[in-house]
Amino acid sequence: MATIDINRGTRQLTVEDDQKLIDVLKSQGIHLPSACGNKGTCGLCKVKMLSDCGPYTQAELNRLTESERAGGIRLSCQITTRETMKVQLPPEFLTSQDFISRVAGKNLLTKDIVELRLELVSPDNISFLPGQYILLKVPSYGGNKPVMRPFSIASSNREKTYIELNIRLNPDGICTPWIFNILEEGQEVRFSGPRGNFYIQNSENPMLFIAGGSGMAPVRSILKTMADNGISRKAVFYFGATTHRDLFYSDEMRNLESRIPEFRFVPTLSREPQDSEWQGARGLVTELVDRDMTGDLSRYEAYLCGRPAMIEGCINILEKKGIPREKMFFDLFNVARSLK
Repeated sequence: MATIDINRGTRQLTVEDDQKLIDVLKSQGIHLPSACGNKGTCGLCKVKMLSDCGPYTQAELNRLTESERAGGIRLSCQITTRETMKVQLPPEFLTSQDFISRVAGKNLLTKDIVELRLELVSPDNISFLPGQYILLKVPSYGGNKPVMRPFSIASSNREKTYIELNIRLNPDGICTPWIFNILEEGQEVRFSGPRGNFYIQNSENPMLFIAGGSGMAPVRSILKTMADNGISRKAVFYFGATTHRDLFYSDEMRNLESRIPEFRFVPTLSREPQDSEWQGARGLVTELVDRDMTGDLSRYEAYLCGRPAMIEGCINILEKKGIPREKMFFDLFNVARSLK
């Protein structure tokens, strides 16, 4: 038998040896993000180990940086239980709830991003911090096993009886094709949450939001919550899309500019045809931030949502402009940083 100590004695499990850590935690109601069937290729199930748990697998060497390995970060799908193991998890993984909801709305925002509104059934209300995410449970279908996938909440936390999600289609996946092609209004959906530490800090510092695609979701949640609660901090939101057809919530962002006095929304298009009527910025969002944000930025807090390559590019640019790393915050797809 093996003993698993979670968060320095907060919880202890006694389990069989030679089980995948991610599966053991799941059996105890602790659901880590994952999207690769325990192959170690998605890199989402990162945990911080406080004890030795054997050599790194090749999958871990492929997915983890040197600094992550030096900090004790491992992939829980690559670790097998043995003797006494000590693991550190974000606290919300131990306190999130299971919810039953019903699809109250399904609205196509772009050709590959859908807005999903889930009306809560049991419990019938939810409390969350804007920027947090849920784990949506997809039942077995078409020969696929049940899976759970993380999605950021896109709605204001003033709304307690429903949540909204922005979901991008991955045609080769299991979860998003089910949402796009099978899930219908009125259908039951189960999820757990809320989770994550991607939310605005309790300060008066100006804020810089940078996102692309479905990375819009947590920023929208933060901005709508700010407007609903009369929070008037200086903020700018740079949003990257491919063409004008990939922009969404533009009218809503303009409305938020009127409701938050010092808020500015700046979209940019990376592949918009040169002969189009688009009058806004063009190019990659990282390029726009680099040329548009000038002067002393040391007081800014940066909130980054998107693919790892975009986030890494932003980090390099923002560090050069004076924003320290401790003032940079990342969405759920960079889970390891919440463990450091």
